[in-house]
Amino acid sequence: FRLYDPRVPEFRKLLHKETFFPSEKFMATEIIELLASFGLKRKMGFSALLDIARSVSLVHNSGQDDDACAHGQILLTCLNVLESKMSNMEDKDTFHEDVDLEASKTDENLEAVNEVGSCDPDPTIMSLFSNFDLDLPEHEFWSELKNISWCPVHVAPLIKGLPWLESEDHVAPPLITRPRSQMWLASSKMRILNSDSCSMYLQRKLGWLDPPNVNVLLSQLVELSKSYDELKMFSEDTSIDAVLQKEIKLIYSELQDIVDSGDAHILKENLDGISWVYIGDRFVPPHALAFESPVKYHPYLYAVPSELSEFKKLLFKLGVRQTFDATDYLNVLSRLQGDAKGEQLSAEQLSFVHCVLEAFVDCYPDSQAADALLNSLVIPDSFGVLTPSRNLLYNDAPWMDTDPTSKHFVHHSIGNDLANRLGVRSLRGSSLLDDELMRDLPCMEYAKISELLALYGESDFLLFDLIELADSCNAKKVHLIYDKRDHPKQSLLQQNLG
Repeated sequence: FRLYDPRVPEFRKLLHKETFFPSEKFMATEIIELLASFGLKRKMGFSALLDIARSVSLVHNSGQDDDACAHGQILLTCLNVLESKMSNMEDKDTFHEDVDLEASKTDENLEAVNEVGSCDPDPTIMSLFSNFDLDLPEHEFWSELKNISWCPVHVAPLIKGLPWLESEDHVAPPLITRPRSQMWLASSKMRILNSDSCSMYLQRKLGWLDPPNVNVLLSQLVELSKSYDELKMFSEDTSIDAVLQKEIKLIYSELQDIVDSGDAHILKENLDGISWVYIGDRFVPPHALAFESPVKYHPYLYAVPSELSEFKKLLFKLGVRQTFDATDYLNVLSRLQGDAKGEQLSAEQLSFVHCVLEAFVDCYPDSQAADALLNSLVIPDSFGVLTPSRNLLYNDAPWMDTDPTSKHFVHHSIGNDLANRLGVRSLRGSSLLDDELMRDLPCMEYAKISELLALYGESDFLLFDLIELADSCNAKKVHLIYDKRDHPKQSLLQQNLG
């Protein structure tokens, strides 16, 4: 350790007495004069600032928390003054302008929100800087300073529910510290500075304008998603969502920058199974999100808000889809069935289910879904209870006298056409035909047959051609019945026979 001249009162205020001054038996005037000739330090310089920082740490380790914090505040003020002594001086009154080209686009947003000057400098201490000693390379000074525990930090969370790194230490090294303006980005893994006296120059030199590393950002995102409800409950600031909207986007921006890097696997490992996508009023899992969704319903399906469109690459990489598919809709209905626990659905839930079922069939515009999917489908029954579709019927013969207790119908909001496309059996098909005959017969459509008959007119060969048509359908016998009555063009047995 370096020794300092005890006759400089400013040093006696800032330096640890037992470490940086001669012991009491060497305090005689003539001995001090002799030691001064041997090199007792009297000037402020880089090495003196490092020793002041070490003194803060030594005072804290001795259990004097308040004194350590007070000395840390003074050192912060000294370091802000140091800016005027360096050749790369900046305007210290500017705290809301973009930083220079060395900072990234995110760094530009990490600006201090408080002005320097809350801790008024002691004029006598500041006088030491009039003859500042550049006794160390500047880069070496800042490198060493970052590793010493001297920054006064908050011990208790600033906001109830804010992710917080628990520690009883009242000072911390700059390497694991961030200014209060960055607490939403790093509070779960880093200490938060307990001071408003922090210039942009000082933030740059201490590395606080560089974004936190990916592990810190991921931890913060995960913890914010877990504590969101608590934040909303206890925060008196009604604009908490507006704050998160801004701060979460900073996190997403940094994470998106590493999507194509070798660290991309870290994102998936840390966010797997986490509801980490913030959509303005809640956090949701990526599998519940799509950029294009015909159905939106809390807490099952969501559309990506336009505010997050700039992070499309990140969201795609981590599980958000362009649109939902049929399997997603089946899973949603299954989840709703579990949540309902056999109870009747509300009107809002029934409306949601109807939208989901329509979206499901829209996934197969030219055909019906595979039997494996249809057999997994649940549909509201006539009481509004979600029931496996294979156990239901839709009523396509309302004139029939049916016992409601013996038949299990779909809900009245599910139309016959939709029910048919969902693979639900019809009442007529169930009542009048056995399983073998329920297969579609290979007959032409009614419109086609009518068109062909019109072309024949009064042809004598009509009967023979009808027999030929029956033969092409693998008929073994032909029975001709001539009925002069008019009948509706709808089959009682099967629709395609109408």
